Amino acid sequence: MLICDHLRRRQNATLTLLLSCFLFSKGNAFYVTPWTRIQHHQHHDRQPCLGETIAVPTSSTTSLYATTASKQESKRRSTGENIVQLDREIVKLGRRGKTDDALQLYNSIQHPTIRQMNGAIDACARARPTRLQEAHQIFQNGVQNQNLKPNVFTFGSLMSACARARQAEKALQLLKSMKVDYGVEPNAVVLSTAISACARAEPAQPRLALELLRQAPNEMNVVGYNAALSACASAGQWEPAIELLREMEEKAANFPKDDPTVVRPDAVSYGTVLAACERAGKWDMIMQQVEEMQQMNVYLDGMSLTSVLHACQQLGLPDEAVEYLELMKTSQPSQRKTMGNKRKGVKRPIQGADAVAYRLAISACARGGNWQQGIRLLRDMRKDLEEAPDVMAYTSAITGCEYAGEWKRAFALVDTMRKNGVEPNVVTFAAVIGACATACANAARIDNYDAIQLPKKKALQLLKVMKKDATVVDPNINVYNAAIRVCAEAMDLDGAIDLLDQLEEDELEPTQRTFGSLVTACERVESSDALNTVFRRMRDASITPNEIIYGAAISCCRKAGEPERALLLLRKMIRENLSPNTATFNTVIMAQTEGGGQRDMQRAILTYKIMNSATHSHASVRPNRQTYTLILTALANKKQPREAELFLRKMRSDGYVPDVDLYTSTVTAYERLGQPLEALRLMETMREDGYDFYEVKVLNSAFKKAVTIANVVGQGLRPPSSDEDDDIEKLVSTDDHDDDDDVIAAVVAGDDDDDEFDFVQLSFDDDKIGGFLNGTDKTF
Repeated sequence: MLICDHLRRRQNATLTLLLSCFLFSKGNAFYVTPWTRIQHHQHHDRQPCLGETIAVPTSSTTSLYATTASKQESKRRSTGENIVQLDREIVKLGRRGKTDDALQLYNSIQHPTIRQMNGAIDACARARPTRLQEAHQIFQNGVQNQNLKPNVFTFGSLMSACARARQAEKALQLLKSMKVDYGVEPNAVVLSTAISACARAEPAQPRLALELLRQAPNEMNVVGYNAALSACASAGQWEPAIELLREMEEKAANFPKDDPTVVRPDAVSYGTVLAACERAGKWDMIMQQVEEMQQMNVYLDGMSLTSVLHACQQLGLPDEAVEYLELMKTSQPSQRKTMGNKRKGVKRPIQGADAVAYRLAISACARGGNWQQGIRLLRDMRKDLEEAPDVMAYTSAITGCEYAGEWKRAFALVDTMRKNGVEPNVVTFAAVIGACATACANAARIDNYDAIQLPKKKALQLLKVMKKDATVVDPNINVYNAAIRVCAEAMDLDGAIDLLDQLEEDELEPTQRTFGSLVTACERVESSDALNTVFRRMRDASITPNEIIYGAAISCCRKAGEPERALLLLRKMIRENLSPNTATFNTVIMAQTEGGGQRDMQRAILTYKIMNSATHSHASVRPNRQTYTLILTALANKKQPREAELFLRKMRSDGYVPDVDLYTSTVTAYERLGQPLEALRLMETMREDGYDFYEVKVLNSAFKKAVTIANVVGQGLRPPSSDEDDDIEKLVSTDDHDDDDDVIAAVVAGDDDDDEFDFVQLSFDDDKIGGFLNGTDKTF
């Protein structure tokens, strides 16, 4: 009545009233109509009807209407179709990374539904960082205070939170609780997410992941298998990963290709196996696997191709690296059907060749010796990515120049870097100086000593600039090591020692590589005296020599004409549980055979026996062709053809066909001893190896002489007696004999007393050797 009285006093007034939230029923849901503008007609003598436009002044009546409408709207938002809209809004906000907004909306609901709770938990799972604790709080509050009954989707969201939080133990606890406490059976999605939690755990839990996979129902999808593969990849367990992949392939092979119920490995499966091999450093296996993938027309995505390029880089395969880089340029990421890639901070899939791919390919070219291709890729990188290559890419290209000794090109690349606004770092400068070192080594190898001086000069100038120029990075130990190597290859021993003094003045600590280059400097100038100095300073720096240092020192002793000292260093290596390689053993044998004395020959054969000893040498160390050539040549020159012939037999039994020169020198030794029939018998053995001794002048002459003598004497070719063979076979035998083992052990331990293997009478101080063996003198 009050409203009507007021309207009568305001005649001919046309106003609008916004009537809020007209509701009409539709099943169990209620829909909210838009705000409506309704015209008011001039009817002064009746009450206004619902639907007419009426004028409402600013009064308590308006406030009453507004309050009532607000209460009604708040109530209606929790019912009907609006509930579905709220469900979707919470899920949408969570998937877009707007966790706070999603939780604020959820908390504003007085009586949330199970779907709304699931959406809120999912929002916590997708947050960065994952809000695992908050997800569990929402779950506990919903179950205990809101009387909500969790379903498999609830546990799926909770499991996702555990996986993204890298909490494998909580995931397993949740898996157990959902069955025992709530009677909810996990489906394939929940189980695959639990497996993913094992893969993401730190450290990864591949064993648990595989156990969960085995417990899964038959409907386990490929996502679950890929999660288990990912667990193996994260732990670097490439063998279980490949076994699981083979299992998937074998199961799928028994069903038609169009059977949707069969789990088949997809591109992600194969890519994850490549990642497992990459983590384990099984580079050859990656190349083998990717070849199989291409034969099966398996799609190679950006991550897979990056793993392959990494393998090419580690193996030094430039051609393959360029091939896969070109393939990567045309690769496209698979299109996701979900909004996961729209979350804030999510990692984007690789599309095309990126900077990492180019750097790996350039490094592969560097290691593979194709430095020119590396520089071409550097130019392509700038053109394709429309940005200047970074310092890592330039350094990779310069490293290729380092390996090839292209020092001028290395300096030119540094200039290009600076012009493009890229500042070289210490790794870059170390590579440039290393290029100078390689250039010096290449020149020295062909006795072109004039070509050594300029790269050496440029390298030392660069080091000087780095030390004095404030705009350039200070040299670190790697830069000094490269500079010392320059001096070593340039045969400048004094310069190398001076650089050692400088780096110590700069308060840098030398490394094994430092002393390795210093020992190389001693070896290049054949100075055993300087070797003493280097070993003494190495001891003072508390640096333990490694196999490389000992190998260079042994070579130095050989060149200095000190075979006994070379053998002593070999003995010291073995006593320190180091593993001399075949080249080191051969250097010791070479040192002994060059000695010229009978005792030196005995030491050479002893070194051969140590080399074959399962106790004192690594299983991978065995005599090679050079080993036998050294010993055979020395025995023939010392007129010991019978011993040489036994080594020929041993060489053949080890799978090496003796060169004709070895046969010739042995036959000649028999002739010099006046034993032509023995020479003839050996020449018959040559035929078994496919040699025609008629084509060799010396052998043909020896053959004719032996035949003549045989005819005159009336004696055929006599095989060696069993006693002779036994004596000589004992000399070369590498089988386990107690006597030999005792002698070898005594030599290695340094306590041998046998006159035949007496190594105490050396060319330097006997007391020093004795002190060294008993540990009182550590100079050498």
